[in-house]
Amino acid sequence: MTLENVSAFYARLVRHKGRLKTFALPIVVAAAFTAAGLLFPDELTRYFWYALPVALVAISVFGYGLMQVSEDLREQRAINKRLSELQAQYGVAEGLAVMGSWVYDLLEDRFYWSEGSYRVFGIDKEHGPPSPRAFHICIHPEDQERWQNAHRRGVKRGREVRIEYRYIKRGKDQIWIRSVARPEADEHGNVVRLAGIAQDITAMRTMAQQLAASEAKFRDLTQLSSDWVWETDAEHRVSFISESVVAALGAWAKGNIGRHFWEANLIGVPRANWDALKADLAADRQFEDFQYSLLDPDGHLFSIAISGRPTFDAAGSVVGYRGVGRNVTRETQQQLLLQLESEMATIMREQNEPERVVAAIIIAVSRMMSWSGGAHLAQIPGTTSLTVRERWGVPAVTRMLGELPQQIPIGPDSVEAKAWRGQAIWMRDVTLHATFAERYQSQATGMQAAFLAPISDEQKNVLSALLFFSPVGFRADAFLSQVADILSRTLSLYLQRKAAEKRLVHASLHDALTGLPNRVYLTEQLQQRLSAREPAAVLYVDLDRYKVINDTLGHQVGDLVLIEVARRFRESIGPKDVAGRIGGDEFILLLDHEDDRTRVEALARRVLAAIERPFILQNRAYFLSASIGVALSPEDGTDANLLIKCADSAMYQVKSEGRNDVRFFARDLADDRDDQLRLAAELPLALQRGEVDLYYQPVLAVSDKRIVGMEGLIRWRHPKRGLLLPETFLPTAEQNNLMREVGLWAIRRALDDRIELGIDDKDEMSVSVNVSPRQLGEDGFLAQLNSLLAERNFPPRLLQLELTENALIDNSTKTVALLGDLKRLGIQVIIDNFGTGYASLSYLRNLPVGGLKIDHTFVRDLQADRGNAAIVQAIMTLAGKLGLQVMAEGVETGAEMRALRSFDCDHMQGAFICEPLPLGQLKDFLQTVPKVRQMHQVRDARSLGDAPAPQEA
Repeated sequence: MTLENVSAFYARLVRHKGRLKTFALPIVVAAAFTAAGLLFPDELTRYFWYALPVALVAISVFGYGLMQVSEDLREQRAINKRLSELQAQYGVAEGLAVMGSWVYDLLEDRFYWSEGSYRVFGIDKEHGPPSPRAFHICIHPEDQERWQNAHRRGVKRGREVRIEYRYIKRGKDQIWIRSVARPEADEHGNVVRLAGIAQDITAMRTMAQQLAASEAKFRDLTQLSSDWVWETDAEHRVSFISESVVAALGAWAKGNIGRHFWEANLIGVPRANWDALKADLAADRQFEDFQYSLLDPDGHLFSIAISGRPTFDAAGSVVGYRGVGRNVTRETQQQLLLQLESEMATIMREQNEPERVVAAIIIAVSRMMSWSGGAHLAQIPGTTSLTVRERWGVPAVTRMLGELPQQIPIGPDSVEAKAWRGQAIWMRDVTLHATFAERYQSQATGMQAAFLAPISDEQKNVLSALLFFSPVGFRADAFLSQVADILSRTLSLYLQRKAAEKRLVHASLHDALTGLPNRVYLTEQLQQRLSAREPAAVLYVDLDRYKVINDTLGHQVGDLVLIEVARRFRESIGPKDVAGRIGGDEFILLLDHEDDRTRVEALARRVLAAIERPFILQNRAYFLSASIGVALSPEDGTDANLLIKCADSAMYQVKSEGRNDVRFFARDLADDRDDQLRLAAELPLALQRGEVDLYYQPVLAVSDKRIVGMEGLIRWRHPKRGLLLPETFLPTAEQNNLMREVGLWAIRRALDDRIELGIDDKDEMSVSVNVSPRQLGEDGFLAQLNSLLAERNFPPRLLQLELTENALIDNSTKTVALLGDLKRLGIQVIIDNFGTGYASLSYLRNLPVGGLKIDHTFVRDLQADRGNAAIVQAIMTLAGKLGLQVMAEGVETGAEMRALRSFDCDHMQGAFICEPLPLGQLKDFLQTVPKVRQMHQVRDARSLGDAPAPQEA
């Protein structure tokens, strides 16, 4: 209800009071007639006709008055109905607006409230409105004085009062009230009341505060953070950029107002990204994280990512785009660093060759950094010049790098020299470095900046450097240092690892001492040539008597000999031929495209001649020779291993025929070698099955005709080949490292058989066993021998070990010490086959041995062969001077026995005395002839054996 409605209501009440006065005249006339009729009936009748007009007039007036009142009542009812409707509508409006109306009567000092006011202030309508004093108390204490002063000024000046204040609702809830009051004056102009409205604006004020806080927060975020707001018009021209980016980028941001995005000077945006953005804008689509780079006024490179969505007018038409931009420099740099490390790891995992890895890394870095290309620079050994290895770039850069000279000289003050001192160099403006800019053609390539990153190891030694070219120059920052660090650290470790792997591969394929290829490399090279159907020749070379020098003069001197031999091999063969060492003193020479026997033999003879040249060692000349076996392809085979095996067989044939010669492979050699390999494979099982046995040949003491010993000679009862003598299978056992097992078996068996004979130890009949060079060289040989003796409580003096002269020489360093240990243990060592080896007399003089066994070749036809007689006589004289016993083997005739007796030989053995016998037959022989006094008795006793006596010539 407005103030105008209240005034109209009072006007109508005044009008109704005037209309009620029209009923006074009829009422008075009717009352007068009634009183006259009661008091003066006669006079009334007399004056009736005079009074009748007055009565009619009064009746007319009364009727007219009734009509007016009836009309007023109808109007009043309509007004009341409308007033009720207005009041209901006003109540609804007050409820929706959370407001109420009020009137303050200044004369009565009281309030009149609408129903809405009760709701606003939280007071029950039943209690009526509060007094002005009580209402004033409920106003917030901080707002009471302001509220009171505002209303006083309004009353005094007769002006509208507008105020917002806090009200304590129901004594606990604080609400905000917006009040508007208009003063009303009486006819004299004095303000007699205030009529107004009161609205609860708590919710609106809270929303306004929240909105203000949100706007402030948004403003702070956009101003203080790297995010900024932008807008474009319908033509996609930039129409607004927030102050934060304007403050950061200055002229660039202001200069792009009114321009399209793609007209701005943006860096590092691929063409595909531009096309995708334009497609999104053309289709009115939202886009996210469109990324680009730009330079700020100070030359720093920024990375920006923008996202936007279209804006629409009321009709739904696109009127532009609105979005945000973020400074993603740090994130982009970190992502690039991670991507760089990841891509480098992938490249190094997928590529095997260092050259391919470096080239791929140059490409990856150039593309990630939007650079024009790069190159791998390496220092030429022994110079101060650089050379370009791997390279990549845009066409102009590739052309420029291809035109660089093979050797790039670097001055002491050049940027390259600084990089080689371990310093990463970023040239923001290459024109400031005239020599560099001229060398790398900066104008022709469009290069503005360059980056030189050294590749250093853990000791800060520069291995090489990567050079990159950039079309944009910007200020160097920590990011470039991190890029240089990743490149240096990762590539350095990779290149060093690859170099180490290369060294390991080289070491695995080459001999560490001579640098020659080893067996694996030689086999691979040979197989490649054979697979290509190329003719080839294989020379298997074994040095003769190398061990004498190695053991006599020491391993250091021996190593020098092998190095010199390798050098002589290289000089003797062609440039495409390969010389390799396969171990010890064995070498292989591969002759490329060669299968002519004459030329191959000529080269082999040239190699022999090179080896036969004297070796000057410790101011003395030493001479070596070699045994060479030759195999040809395709004649002898087309498999590498087979061909080497054939050459090896030929070499062993040379060894067996006297050494220092050349022998071509023949098929019968292969058959013999295969046969030997089969025997070597069967021998260990033969030992387990008991197929191997020892035969014993008695040893006769010449002085008293007694049997003083027996030599164990190994035999193999092969199930298919029959009885095999030792020379049939022991050489292959030696070559296949079976002698340790065979030798231990022989010693164990000999000791057990000697005990089984039951001969008193006081008879001093010894048992002797041959020991191979390989067995002698075993580190645990002495310990094993001690264990065998201790287990059987066998007297060491009754065990003799026979070693060949060459076996003693080939293991000279170890042998002398071992022989001393054996002598101290009580075991006697006999030099077997004496006279067939290469031992010098001075060397023999120092050997702690007990005796010599003259080889059977010198005993044969001793009575007729003056040469053999002279040799035997010399041996006897030498042994006598050295205090050694002498034994002759292979005595097959009485003449030989008589001749040996004439030379005062100590002991003899041979078929003339007794052939080798199995243990059982040996027992019978010893029981029948315990002590032989006459030579014919020995011959008679010999008949106890199974084998027939040889015929004497």
